[in-house]
Amino acid sequence: MKKTAGINGFGRFGLHLLKYWLDRASTSNFNIVYINDDTITADQAFDMLNNDNKVLFSKYHITKLGNHIKIVEPNGSFHEIEFTNLQKDKISWIGVPDYFFECSGKNTLKKDCQEFIKEKTKLVLISATSWDADGTYVYGFNHQDLSNEDKIISYGSCTVNAYVPFANFIDKTYSIIDSDVSVIHDIQEYKLQQQNTLTRKFCTLEKSGPYLLDCINKNNFVVNYTVIPYSGVSMIDFRFKVSQEVNYDKFILDLNHAICEGSLKNLYDIDEVDNGPEIYNCSTYSSVFIKKNIRILNNQIYLQAYFDNENSVNRYYDLCNYISSR
Repeated sequence: MKKTAGINGFGRFGLHLLKYWLDRASTSNFNIVYINDDTITADQAFDMLNNDNKVLFSKYHITKLGNHIKIVEPNGSFHEIEFTNLQKDKISWIGVPDYFFECSGKNTLKKDCQEFIKEKTKLVLISATSWDADGTYVYGFNHQDLSNEDKIISYGSCTVNAYVPFANFIDKTYSIIDSDVSVIHDIQEYKLQQQNTLTRKFCTLEKSGPYLLDCINKNNFVVNYTVIPYSGVSMIDFRFKVSQEVNYDKFILDLNHAICEGSLKNLYDIDEVDNGPEIYNCSTYSSVFIKKNIRILNNQIYLQAYFDNENSVNRYYDLCNYISSR
């Protein structure tokens, strides 16, 4: 029998997660049966499902009756989700589903999630960086290390999932001496009027990366993180200095092998040429590299990639699905 889950927080991440799960519901190991948001009503959620211009639910027939949203698939199968609009300590379904998906961005500390562990609910999965969670599990890197003792966990973040599994591949193949990452990050469309200039910010990857990977630390790893007034797909550039001189053709072979049948399969992709960011909207990949822009200078590797940070729910979903299968 499939596990059940409830989402708390129906902003961009929650909306993407619902769509990503719906598109895979027939093979998923869990069902989403509850959604709560403390600021969004069922009527507003219904409007989002029918009118969002990036997360498209057009192949589904969606209706609402009271606080229940019914979603009918093209094959006639359907899903009924109870939608509540309550403060977190008033959520009526706490303790009912097997898993609590904390996607509001407001409860990233362990103490703020303790109340969600109750009765049948045995695990909380935070959709953001949490510095004191029982563990941070990045799908495709360390997700199989999850312990039965873990009750409140984090999936990392969009940039953590974009960088960590790939850096682990580079280190195991070539041995990293130092690395840096440059991120050009979008903002939500509704924030565009308030933020109309470039803003440099701290990126959680700068702290999470060295925590997760033995090959990098505060002395050999830098993240340049810039938020721009743009609501599309984000960009991420990688640089690695490794312990050996790298041959370009051999590197491309190694990378393609890892993507097609190795440790990066279903996590990353590579395209021949740069056709711009928007074709990667709602991509299933953590990053998509552009082959034409890969450069090798002796023992330095440079790569440019696109990543749809809003849709980093792809790895959150994979982690949830893996946990549900155990």
